[in-house]
Parts: sequence; structure tokens; C-alpha cells
Amino acid sequence: MALTASGTPSVITGTRAKGGEPFIVTGYATDASTAAALKAAPGANKSLVIDYAQLGVSAATTIAHIQDEDGNILFGPLITATETGVMTKPVNIPTKVASNKAIQLKAAAAGSVSVYIEGRIIDDPE
Repeated sequence: MALTASGTPSVITGTRAKGGEPFIVTGYATDASTAAALKAAPGANKSLVIDYAQLGVSAATTIAHIQDEDGNILFGPLITATETGVMTKPVNIPTKVASNKAIQLKAAAAGSVSVYIEGRIIDDPE
């Protein structure tokens, strides 16, 4: 299931993202049991950095996470004992994704998942 964008926020360069080209992803998927693309791979010699992330789920069985295109978990999983839950990644601990890898939203079972990510594209060190 594809991610449905719920907005196109503006990015003010020089705020949270320090260095690189900032991006924001915000939206939801009604069934992320098949991985939904969040941000495409940035190209050769570049990497994505996740500076801030928030996941929300609508069912205890959904168990959502953010992963790279190879299935490596980058944030999560969000596991709740109730019907709804929210998980936030702190802004002071950025997560660098492997070079030229996309990020995806994935869940263990069908159910609505919302996501908000602030990140940046950086040049890989030589």
C-alpha cells in the first residue's frame, strides 16, 4: 500500500537539520504490511539522515517501524497494548541510513499507520 501524503510542509533551512538538504515526509498508510516508500534513495555517494520521527498506529496488532530498503529497522518497532499508540524519536540522536538507500514504512499486520519524519540528504565522506 502506498503512503498517502497528508501535507507538504515547508522546510526552513538551518533549523533542526544541520547540514545537507532537508526534507519532510508526512502521511499515513491504511495497510503497511507491505512496505510503503517514505523517501527514495538519494543517489550515489549520498545518504539519508533521520533527525526526527514519529509513528502512530491504530491497532495493537499493527506493530509499525521505519526500515531501509533492505529491511534493516531504523526506528521502532512501535508495539502497543491498546488500540492506539504513538512513538517519537528524539531530535538529538540522528540516524544515518546506509549510502544510497531508501527508507520505508512497514508493519507486521494490516492497520492504519501515520508517520512524520524530518531528515536531510548528506554527501558521504570520501
